[in-house]
Amino acid sequence: MRTWGKTIASLCLAGLCAPLAAITATVAVAAAPAAKAPPPLPPLRTERVFLTSVESPGGKATALFGFWFKGKGKSDKKPTIIAMHGCGGLYSSVNKEKIEFTPRHIAMARALTDAGYNVLFPDSFTPRGRRSICQETLAQREASSANRRYDVQIAMRWLATQDDVDYARIGMVGWSHGATTMLAALNLAQTDVAVRKVQPKAAVAFYPTCTPYAGSRTPYKPAAPMLILMGENDDWTPPEACESLEKKTEGSDTGITLRLYPDTYHDFDAPGLPIHVRMDIPGVGKRGEGVTSGGNADSRAEAYREMLKFLKDKLE
Repeated sequence: MRTWGKTIASLCLAGLCAPLAAITATVAVAAAPAAKAPPPLPPLRTERVFLTSVESPGGKATALFGFWFKGKGKSDKKPTIIAMHGCGGLYSSVNKEKIEFTPRHIAMARALTDAGYNVLFPDSFTPRGRRSICQETLAQREASSANRRYDVQIAMRWLATQDDVDYARIGMVGWSHGATTMLAALNLAQTDVAVRKVQPKAAVAFYPTCTPYAGSRTPYKPAAPMLILMGENDDWTPPEACESLEKKTEGSDTGITLRLYPDTYHDFDAPGLPIHVRMDIPGVGKRGEGVTSGGNADSRAEAYREMLKFLKDKLE
């Protein structure tokens, strides 16, 4: 197993490095090339924070950390989002020797903080000696969605200690494996979820795997209203199971709303990601055909509008 002690001895978010001992680091976004380039966006600032995660009741403890972005606005206490990364992790794969946020996560941090939300990005993989788990089989995944739901529990506890968090207005956003983790973390059929004194008030899931819950004999009831955003053409996490889950929660006060976007695939909200076929993802798609991944700027823009409206309706 590869350790990341040397790698995370310095923190590089979007190309700017600072010692981990420092409290803050800067996330900068380069302006897109154009005939008349707009002025660069102001940098985002983030703080690396330390959490503790427990794999299972009575199980081993993992030293977990995350990145904390403060929302804009003058109010002392703000609504806050826990953002759960997908199987590819938080960091860019372009330069694997750096800890550099992907454009997807930078874009989300900017959209949410601009809207006045604090955002906490827990890193579920690096503390467990992983950068990505997309190429691992389900049996190999130590950081399974079932285990990662405890990361959500610990994130909730950490937020309860923060003076600038309105603990009555906690929401969640997640992608793929992280969105599936959200389904687990909000599943009231799980005792550890049902007994939680404070529940998130809203959840937005980008292309989760709904199959385990759509086919379960135990009715799935999320602890909070959920908006699922997916592409109609998604062959990595096909939408049919989420359609079934939406129907099963109809009429519930914490029901599921599914939005499907035409001509859209997995990872559609990743800025600038070309559409391509991946043959290295085990256990998904049709044998020998791989799965399709790629951005869709129009679908991404619409999804962000729907996400922000949903969060505003539920958290403000």
